[in-house]
Amino acid sequence: MAETTEDAAHKAHSYSRLEKHHLLPSHKPDYLRLILTSKVYEILKETPLVLAANLSIKLGNQIWLKREDLQEVFSFKIRGAYNFMSSLSDEERWKGVITCSAG
Repeated sequence: MAETTEDAAHKAHSYSRLEKHHLLPSHKPDYLRLILTSKVYEILKETPLVLAANLSIKLGNQIWLKREDLQEVFSFKIRGAYNFMSSLSDEERWKGVITCSAG
């Protein structure tokens, strides 16, 4: 399916928060660099990847689980929230943040 102008505009806006050194030559995010330099590790511990052996056999592929349930908060949600909030400017932080979670 072809990308619409609206999709392209949304992506351009989403990427506008990223510093230039976090973008690939194609102007898409360099996700590996973003992961390795994430500020979230200031507050969270690295959690293991665990091979889900039975599920892997059943699906005929290697299925790995990222064990975020081993975090003190038992959730992966803090990663995205902390990364986003740590990227806010002083002015944006001053305005405050409202969040909600559905589960």
